[in-house]
Order: sequence, then structure tokens, then C-alpha cells
Amino acid sequence: EFTLGDVYFPPMLIAGVLGFLAAWGTALLLNHYRLTRYFSYPPAVLLSMAVAYTVVIGTLIVPS
Repeated sequence: EFTLGDVYFPPMLIAGVLGFLAAWGTALLLNHYRLTRYFSYPPAVLLSMAVAYTVVIGTLIVPS
């Protein structure tokens, strides 16, 4: 658990926020280099990247 003051945050919440931020950053890079035009539905790609990043961050970085 992570604490901020007297508030406890579960590890998956932290992994989810970090995963979403990493996916958002990746989506910004894909938009900058105009690579999103190769996807049929870019919001679904953002969601899938957020899930993948959350799993990786939750497994490897955030201790349980």
C-alpha cells in the first residue's frame, strides 16, 4: 500500500494511473508521427495500451 498523508492507496490504483499516463504519452508520440492513421479505431488502441501498460507496471514495478 502507498500512503499520501493519512490516505492509503492500493497498488493497482497506482499501477492503473501510471499505465494510463504511459499509454497517453505513447498515444501523443503516435499522433506526432502520424502513425495513428494506420489504426481503424485509435481510442480502442489507447485503451488496449493502457491495459497492457497497467499489467506490465503492476507486475514488474509496483510491489504487491
